[in-house]
Amino acid sequence: MISGFAKYAGGLENVVNELTTFLVSRKAKVTIFGRYNIDFTEISQKCKTVGVRPYDILPRRLRFAHYDKYSYSLKVWREIKHEGPFDIIHGHGDNCFFPSLFRDNTPFVMTFHGTLRKNMPKISPRLLPVYYTEKVAALRCDIAIACSKAVKNELTTFYGVDPNKVKVIYNGVDVDKFVPQNKIQARKKLRLPANNKYGIWVGGDPKRKFLSIAIEAIKDFRDLRLLVVGTSGKALGNTIFLGRVSENDLISAYNAADFLIFPTIHEGFPIVPLEAMACGVPIIVSEESNVGEIIKDGVHGFVVKDRNPLSYKERIELLLNDAEMLNDMSIQCRKLAVNYDWKKQAQKYKEIYDRLTR
Repeated sequence: MISGFAKYAGGLENVVNELTTFLVSRKAKVTIFGRYNIDFTEISQKCKTVGVRPYDILPRRLRFAHYDKYSYSLKVWREIKHEGPFDIIHGHGDNCFFPSLFRDNTPFVMTFHGTLRKNMPKISPRLLPVYYTEKVAALRCDIAIACSKAVKNELTTFYGVDPNKVKVIYNGVDVDKFVPQNKIQARKKLRLPANNKYGIWVGGDPKRKFLSIAIEAIKDFRDLRLLVVGTSGKALGNTIFLGRVSENDLISAYNAADFLIFPTIHEGFPIVPLEAMACGVPIIVSEESNVGEIIKDGVHGFVVKDRNPLSYKERIELLLNDAEMLNDMSIQCRKLAVNYDWKKQAQKYKEIYDRLTR
């Protein structure tokens, strides 16, 4: 597995870890290459992790866009030669330029969690190196896996990838961990007043995931509080910053909430809404989240098609003023999330591995 960061649990790294857990449970031996600030090797019962410090060759004044991505992938390519041979190589995101460019006959799979080309549509000479970290890998791999139909369309439209070699596999959620809990007990664990209503926003990038819209949308509700998880800050009005929390506290935070608000401006297919739904929490998401590909508007929550905080506020009012709707959505969310259990999603990856390694 060619991951992003070795010690950071973002969406990409979460996918790598969940796939690794599943594969090891099926008696596979997995080596994860991850970017870090030092070179290291760790061996656990689950896998072997190789931390890779990107090459520091060019002086900073000569470095081009995404220089670190290129220098990291070059070193990963050399480490693969040293650690291998492998039966299959699985790259993720924009970390695989050199392993794909200089690949041998080893089956090579790529998973794309969104494309940079979509996120930065204006092409300039300075930004061209950014796109090639993905484009070359997309064209050179045997199978390109897109985490949503929207990402598949990005790969075929922007990078000219043959649509027949792009497979859509949505991200998953561990439905044995993320489960509905008693709301009063969840709030008590987090020391939150039990008599308030709560929304929740989760993310480490407040600008891209538009925390400002979420704060603006809930500010006029008297008895509503917004729990902000993954981002630190000072208490602001009826916004409560919990910062980075443990997985157990994250699950408690979801369960303490009445709904998730997720007004992101660019995603491949985020895991946060799946985690919320697995906990029985209705979701209010942006159209750009691509979660609308699997949920039904008005059944599992709402898909908002603009970036106006008032549009989110209107959906929040609908939920909070209709206890029966809120309860029905909670039940439907859990039912839907079970269909995207990581065991089911990872099995789809394994079927591709099996086919390529026969």
